[in-house]
Amino acid sequence: MVQTQKHNFRLLDMEGDGLLRAQKGPNTPRSILIAVGIEKGETVVDFGCGVGYFLPELAAIVGDDGKIIAIDIDSEALTAAKAQVMKAGHKNIYGMQADLTLPSATGLAKDSIDAVLIINLLYLVKNKKAVLKEAARILRPGGRLAVMEWSEKGPHEGLEKDQYLSFADIKKICDDLGLSSLRRFESGLSHETFIFEKK
Repeated sequence: MVQTQKHNFRLLDMEGDGLLRAQKGPNTPRSILIAVGIEKGETVVDFGCGVGYFLPELAAIVGDDGKIIAIDIDSEALTAAKAQVMKAGHKNIYGMQADLTLPSATGLAKDSIDAVLIINLLYLVKNKKAVLKEAARILRPGGRLAVMEWSEKGPHEGLEKDQYLSFADIKKICDDLGLSSLRRFESGLSHETFIFEKK
């Protein structure tokens, strides 16, 4: 049993491949970020942040010594995301408009970021490998990538076949990019979160 603050969940190796899987996983932004291992003082990039559902809790966890870089292709979403974090009393957020499928889209330095979050984004993007490649480029060695996508066993109504990305698909791309699988856990009824680490 893994205990993280007030959030309890069980991680099990169900298939003997060394990957930890959750029997019951965290399902709130705060509990998911804690399970990912986000810590005070870290610099975290949120790819495809949208209107910032995870950002207020992320800002609270990294604190004033940390930094959040929120990236989205939609400028209106970025404005809303930044406003949400500022309303919660945090000033440690920076917004960036970018198309993450372009090479070096973020313009951030190589090996400079503690963690990258990709939450509910890959299913919307045709060039999924390009997005993951940029995440791998900016992560420091030992940095973590957290990918939340639709669960393999969850409901997929409304998703086209080419939108759905299985864990095996994500793992293969990440392996090719020098990212090692650490663990995976259920995030609510219809999502899973996969954690990778840069070698």
